[in-house]
Amino acid sequence: MTLSHDNDSVPVKHIAAGALAALGAASAIPIPLAQLDFAGLFNVFNIDSGDSPAALRVIAGVGGILTVAVVALAFTGAVLALAGAPSARKVLVAAALAGLVTAMPLWIPAGVVIGAAALILGPSSDRHAAADDSRGNLLRTTGVTSRTPTAGQT
Repeated sequence: MTLSHDNDSVPVKHIAAGALAALGAASAIPIPLAQLDFAGLFNVFNIDSGDSPAALRVIAGVGGILTVAVVALAFTGAVLALAGAPSARKVLVAAALAGLVTAMPLWIPAGVVIGAAALILGPSSDRHAAADDSRGNLLRTTGVTSRTPTAGQT
């Protein structure tokens, strides 16, 4: 049995991260549906808001709409991870954190799975990632020479 490594293939970590992010996003789909059902926008789970104040139903509706956007962002991050885009990690982290804002207690399991997908991708490979190396060329300049002044120069 021979294993051939093709440079055009997607690395395994991108496939794993994309699959994990898609799983996290798919597991979060019922959250905005429940929020929107409580708000009375449509009936998916037959949730009755009862005597809840109208302001609470509006907040649940706005939260549901925002959570739909966060789920879409998580699916976008999954697609970017599968494509090997450098911005995939940032999109996945943004989705994991934004979900905590829109649906805090319910989002924690999905956010952990989406955050794990971002961790699989590893640190960002853009030019700002090496900024913590104090000995490196932080300004990315080339052709600059400097000389150390001698004892007679100021």
